[in-house]
Amino acid sequence: LASFCFVLTEILVLAAVLILQATDVVEIEKWLQMIIINILSIHVLMQLWELKVFIKPDSGEKFSLTVQGSHERKKSCHQTSMYGVTVSDEVRVDYDRNSEGILVYFRKVTSNSKTGLYCQPFLLPFRGWFTFFHVIIALTLMIALIHPIHDSDKRPLVLPILIFVSLILQILVVASSYYKAEDCGFCCGFYAYTRWFKHTNAYTEMIQQNIQAKHGQRLQQEGEQLELAIRRNTQQTQVNDVTYRDVGPQTTKRYEDQIVLLHLLLAQEHDQACKEVFPEYSLQNKGVSFILTAEEIETLNLHAEQAKETAGAVKDDDTVTVIDSTEAVANNTVTV
Repeated sequence: LASFCFVLTEILVLAAVLILQATDVVEIEKWLQMIIINILSIHVLMQLWELKVFIKPDSGEKFSLTVQGSHERKKSCHQTSMYGVTVSDEVRVDYDRNSEGILVYFRKVTSNSKTGLYCQPFLLPFRGWFTFFHVIIALTLMIALIHPIHDSDKRPLVLPILIFVSLILQILVVASSYYKAEDCGFCCGFYAYTRWFKHTNAYTEMIQQNIQAKHGQRLQQEGEQLELAIRRNTQQTQVNDVTYRDVGPQTTKRYEDQIVLLHLLLAQEHDQACKEVFPEYSLQNKGVSFILTAEEIETLNLHAEQAKETAGAVKDDDTVTVIDSTEAVANNTVTV
């Protein structure tokens, strides 16, 4: 909502610039006029797309249920070039500690999982590029602001002020759109960035709590031991002028074994929950898939919310029953 308000205000400000130019209050160069028209067009198209997604979301969109263990493995590549020649190449693998021990979440299914890191942004949905478009608009407004602007003598400051206000609003749009963005990214030049959002809801919380309730102590101990192994066994090697920074093979195997174990536990809980919600899995003896549509996820989420409300109501009823039973025992003792 905040992003929409900022965009709407910016559209009104830029439209005011065109109105002032049309009424000869200010005079602007042709290139600036075209830039403002293009910015307005891009803003309107993006807002119409957001409205379309809000009114009619894609119920057939697919997500994969997965789990993250005590650590998240992140691989990054850095290449330094000078005058077109690669000076250094580094492949780094970091293991970020998960404070909660495990995290169950949904991740959007892409069309091709083998795409390279640089091409990952092209697998994003169209909305995933909106933050990048907003950054480009902000840079364009900044250039327009610092470029000498030919204004009329009638009101020489009105145009720079309006452009400056538009720039401030656009910076707020960038911040708010990135904050609320789910899957987002971009590629520009030799740099690419992709952020796949971890979708959580009442269903993922229910599955996560069930796993922690049954195996929490064991998983916590394994996480602490893995953290110690990562600190001790992180090493740096160089192969064919490429520097690799990663843990040793035994620690990597331990990390992979933890992920396999967590997916087995996730499969058990997910299978049980799905067979309660979707009876056809039990009737047809079908295996439950980790890949679900948005409609199926919404059904499971409603089931988890109802189960949580029921558990809370039962807990309250149990508390009242215990108090009444205690009073009854006390009364019986007095009678005797």
